[in-house]
Amino acid sequence: MLRFTRSLVALLATGLALTACGGGKPAASPSPAVRAGLDCEELTADGKPVHFGKDAGADLYGLVFGTGKTGIVILHMYGDDVCQPTPFAKVLAGDGYRVLVFDFAGFGVSTAAGASRDDQVAAAVATLRGEGVADVALVGGSMGATTTLGVAADIKPPLKAVVALSPPISFDSDNSISGAARLTMPALIACGEYEPDYPGYVKDIGDAIPKSVPHTVTMVSGSSSHGLALTDPYIGDKAFAQSVVDFLKKYAPVA
Repeated sequence: MLRFTRSLVALLATGLALTACGGGKPAASPSPAVRAGLDCEELTADGKPVHFGKDAGADLYGLVFGTGKTGIVILHMYGDDVCQPTPFAKVLAGDGYRVLVFDFAGFGVSTAAGASRDDQVAAAVATLRGEGVADVALVGGSMGATTTLGVAADIKPPLKAVVALSPPISFDSDNSISGAARLTMPALIACGEYEPDYPGYVKDIGDAIPKSVPHTVTMVSGSSSHGLALTDPYIGDKAFAQSVVDFLKKYAPVA
């Protein structure tokens, strides 16, 4: 939504008056409404724009794909935006899920804010639930994977499942190992077999998950892909991506 100061409104009114009298230049057309995914518009055009986060102290923009009653929030990697998770989001939407992708504050079109990434994720989950979604799972890549593990245990009602792809041990205030130790929902932790250091990270994170919690730890054979690239339908590992879909269908079934 465009916000105008009183002085700007007055300036526009003056410009219109001058134009009506035959003087001055025509007033400039207003800028298009803010929308996530304009840098990959051909890919994201069929997503439903959402704007949320005010209650968390953030100004977040995202897209929703699908209309199912089971929801999935996909969290992008550092330096990226909704363009990155959208391909896999559309795969999941095609399988009957309602999927929300959004630009973290300070990335894409979401303005920088004091709200933590954990609070932003909680706001995203609440946005899906506000649309009538009953159950929600989280999928994150790299930075988004560490955030997934850090926030998962704090979201209420509890999440149905979490997927963390190539999670660093820590990113800012989130720690994957301490987050994993608090998990109560099924988890899938994975990385590429040939990612430098990450197989060790993934093993340590998996070891921290309580033994009573169903979880899978996977190194994707022959792959050096990182984070969400592992599930991307164009450049990822198709067999692994399908295993993520199967995991979600098992623990967060389509309603």
